[in-house]
Amino acid sequence: MQDQINGTTGLATLEGMQPFSWQAAAVGEYEHSLPTRHAELRTDLSARILALTGRQISPQEIYTDGSLAVAGVDGVTFRLHHHSLVLVRTCTYCGTGHFEGPKMSSLSDLGYALSTWRPLHEDCEDYSAEDLADF
Repeated sequence: MQDQINGTTGLATLEGMQPFSWQAAAVGEYEHSLPTRHAELRTDLSARILALTGRQISPQEIYTDGSLAVAGVDGVTFRLHHHSLVLVRTCTYCGTGHFEGPKMSSLSDLGYALSTWRPLHEDCEDYSAEDLADF
């Protein structure tokens, strides 16, 4: 009994464990589905960009990791993630970071993201609309 308490008798270590069959099946299915998911994401993003901008983007020009797709069009970055299309921009004030805009499904949504939406870091302030005194 003491060997069981102080030793490893009857205890499995994480290194030595083999995945259960359902886990192996899930990982296998994920790996098997990756090429299809990459192709579907590229095709979906390409079609959405064409519908909104009229610009044809080759699927080979679209980056995907299997769960999201990213493409640049004329200096604008589009991201498709979980079937939601968004614009990605940097902070309006300092020009760093990556901010996802609101979901887009229409030309009007794209117009808002391009013209009105101004992402800012929490510590950055946008003084562009204020009339500041010249010193």
